[in-house]
Amino acid sequence: MGILDLFSKDKRKDGEEALEREKAAEKEKAIEEVKKAHENLRWPVVSRINKVNIKDAECELLEDTVSFERKNEVGMLIYEEDIDNNVIKELTSQELLFLLTTLEAYHKESPLHEYEKNHRKVYNEVLDRIRNAETLFVLYDAGTRYPFIDAGFVNVYFEKELASKAAALYMKQYRKIVVNEVKNISDASSGKGFFDYLYYIGIENLIIDNGAYKARFKRNEIVMAVGDWKGNSGNEIVNPALNFTMLDFISELSWPVNYEQKPEVLKAKEARMVDCIKKGSFIVPMQHEGDVEVLEDGRMKPGKDTKFKFPVIKTKEGKEYLPIFTDGLEFSKKLNGSGWNAAVFKYADVIKFAKDKDGIRINPDGQGIVIPKERMEAI
Repeated sequence: MGILDLFSKDKRKDGEEALEREKAAEKEKAIEEVKKAHENLRWPVVSRINKVNIKDAECELLEDTVSFERKNEVGMLIYEEDIDNNVIKELTSQELLFLLTTLEAYHKESPLHEYEKNHRKVYNEVLDRIRNAETLFVLYDAGTRYPFIDAGFVNVYFEKELASKAAALYMKQYRKIVVNEVKNISDASSGKGFFDYLYYIGIENLIIDNGAYKARFKRNEIVMAVGDWKGNSGNEIVNPALNFTMLDFISELSWPVNYEQKPEVLKAKEARMVDCIKKGSFIVPMQHEGDVEVLEDGRMKPGKDTKFKFPVIKTKEGKEYLPIFTDGLEFSKKLNGSGWNAAVFKYADVIKFAKDKDGIRINPDGQGIVIPKERMEAI
């Protein structure tokens, strides 16, 4: 190799290094420009649990869960070209959610470089922590005994202390709330857990750590429900949309707070529930004499001379209601193992079976929705 070759090689190396320095300087300049665009912003603070006003304004906010010193350290990560995964994993849950909140708020004000990549990293870490948590804490409605629904969302928490503080705030809004500890995987034999259960009751929208630094997720981002609750073939009857609309309606109806639009809101929620009832298929406890044909989806097609016998639920007032169920989970609460068989029928068939009753009751040990006889056919 001659002197001229060595000279050319050194020249190329110097040129490459100069180009790298130029690129680094441009990146630094771009970051400084973004920082300047953000200079009037302040670090995010804990927001209210919802838009409902309560008398004691100070109680609308929980105390900050991330110190100002930590905000200065964690918040600056949003300007990193590629946030280190090891750094992300070392953050507490609240620091992680603060970082996610800051990324979204600052990017909205002025676009951050490498936002999509960094946001996905932080977002995925939150999801992983939810999936891998052995236990979580969930706000339940003490009246319905189901997860509490607020504007279509269910509140899930990493820590009991945060859940308890949020429950206290909801109670100031006259909600009857309790904190329940739930197992992420409750049945090792079937692999079913809390988020699978949410599928059955139609809850798809979640808020993690509402009342502190929080984030919204879809249930199916955490786990997909397949098959049935007990791990059978997956052909069992389910009514997620109906279960959700019943819970949503009951929650609004039982809330002892009147506001101007409440009658319209209740009317709309009831209409959605009724529409789901009309379209639904239900598990009906029964005994029969004569031939019946069991269809692939579990529904029963009676023969010409088939006779049915159904159980009834009697009230203190002497009224009798036919119990029907949205899924096997609800059926197991009341009649599983009681000696009654069960078959699946469309709502139009249920009306025929309840003609000599005072009405029907959907999920007697669950939502307990009663439809009087005079309304059954109208629906």
